[in-house]
Amino acid sequence: MNASISGVSHVLEVLGAEQVQQILHRLTSIIPFPVYVLTPEGEVLGRLKTEESCLPNIERFQVDPERHVVTGVSPAGCLPETLRAIPLELHKEVAGYMVAVLEPGDIEDEAATRRVRLVADLLAEKAYAEYELENLTEELIEKYNEVNLLYDISDALGAVLDPNKVCQIIIEKAVEVVGVEKASIMLYDSAQNCLYIAASHGIELTEEALREIRVAPGEGVSGRVFISGKHLIVENIEESSLPIDSHRERRYKKKSFISVPVREYKKKSFLSVPMVCSPKQTEKRVMGVMNMTDKRSSDMFTSGDLRLLTAIAMQAAMSLYNIQLIEEMKDIERMKKEMEIAQQIQQGLLPAAPPALPGIELAARCLPATQVGGDYYDFFLCADQKLGLVIADVSGHNVGAALMMAVARSTLRSEVLAQKSPARVLKDTNLMLYEDLTHAELFITMFYAEYDMHTKVLCYANGAHNPPILVRDGACIFLDTEGIFLGLWESADFEEHTLALQPNDLVIFYTDGVVEAMNEAREMFRVERLCDVAKAHTHSSASQVLQRIYAELVQHSGSATRSDDITVVVLKVH
Repeated sequence: MNASISGVSHVLEVLGAEQVQQILHRLTSIIPFPVYVLTPEGEVLGRLKTEESCLPNIERFQVDPERHVVTGVSPAGCLPETLRAIPLELHKEVAGYMVAVLEPGDIEDEAATRRVRLVADLLAEKAYAEYELENLTEELIEKYNEVNLLYDISDALGAVLDPNKVCQIIIEKAVEVVGVEKASIMLYDSAQNCLYIAASHGIELTEEALREIRVAPGEGVSGRVFISGKHLIVENIEESSLPIDSHRERRYKKKSFISVPVREYKKKSFLSVPMVCSPKQTEKRVMGVMNMTDKRSSDMFTSGDLRLLTAIAMQAAMSLYNIQLIEEMKDIERMKKEMEIAQQIQQGLLPAAPPALPGIELAARCLPATQVGGDYYDFFLCADQKLGLVIADVSGHNVGAALMMAVARSTLRSEVLAQKSPARVLKDTNLMLYEDLTHAELFITMFYAEYDMHTKVLCYANGAHNPPILVRDGACIFLDTEGIFLGLWESADFEEHTLALQPNDLVIFYTDGVVEAMNEAREMFRVERLCDVAKAHTHSSASQVLQRIYAELVQHSGSATRSDDITVVVLKVH
């Protein structure tokens, strides 16, 4: 059966002369007069008892489609007045004609006329039943072949995890079963926001030229199919209003095409099918577009070609989606390991415990986030009974940021041991780190202070870090100075201040993860609440104040995920 012919008006042509003749023979017992069965154009497909008529060798009748009367025959001959042309109607469409040669006495006989009509109706029904049966049989065979093909494709793909290899396997199978000379698969590159050719067949371009082809979503045939997620069949590209990519010149041999975004086509018909997968019922992903042209067996692509190619495209899309998921899982696992390494580096930079020193009490803690942060604090025992204290935060949440903090720690230690002032320590540290920070596209906020245990004077400088809070006599004072991020400007200067501390003074050093900690309602902890907690516990020890701050943070955050480290250092003067 020719699947490209469809519609009930072509039922007899689809069945063919042999099957029409078989139907007539089965009706011999109920047809008392000679009959011819014609196509809508008048070609004789079958005849019964015509050797008894005056028109035994007629091959074609001319039938007036308006009056349904015979107006001529071929080969030419006389037309008896007893000829009757009865339309064979199916679903209100004329599928052909039954020409009956009646006896002269039957012309005006109402019963004979009814009998002729009944025979015509019966003949039409029998023909349509045969047509439906053959259609069903062919459909079952097509389904069987389709299932076998999909099994073959699945088996061929096996454990292939390279998208380009998957596409090449798919294109070879599709070309074989559909029977085309040219085909391509275009996949979507989300990073470049374009379609590119992942596999092709029969396209006379170099690999380099194929790699250069890019189609934006919405551009040309492939771009339109990708955006809409719906197939497109064009019977004649020359008569189509579709915009053809201006950078391509096309010549076709025929008029039917399954869209191939290349330069040379022999035919003018094409078909483009989206590669769609639905990993979830509510989600539809278009992975790319399958294109075909230059069909070998005919000028036009059929509904069967479309159905088959759609099934292949769906299987290809799901395979590509699974590969994408596997790669994403690998990336997640790789990032997880990277984060673990970064956390190990970060935790290794922090002191095991604050030093125990006369006249002051120190407590510190860094609570890592679910993602790696860049928090860092440290203590340095300097000359002349001075304590160096630093708290810092490097931008970024990866191994690179952790390694940069390790470099910053070493640089800072060298500057501190050179017995420089806090402002000079920040200036020279910035100078040493500037090139590395710029290259890595990172920056560091840093607060550095030196506490003289003999004079109880705190000298400090700030590089755009959260200003520490001095809690004294029920009030909060922010210790801030002028200064910018380390890594922002190579020759930056930093302002330096001094402050005499008093007994029972509390100094709270912290990172932005403390005051920006979110609860489930997306509300921040805020610096005001940190001040309130500190003021409420000025008579507690440094470790008790630290515990209270973290308890308040836990209560505030609830089950919300931490996106940044939470670091607090408490200094209490006795």
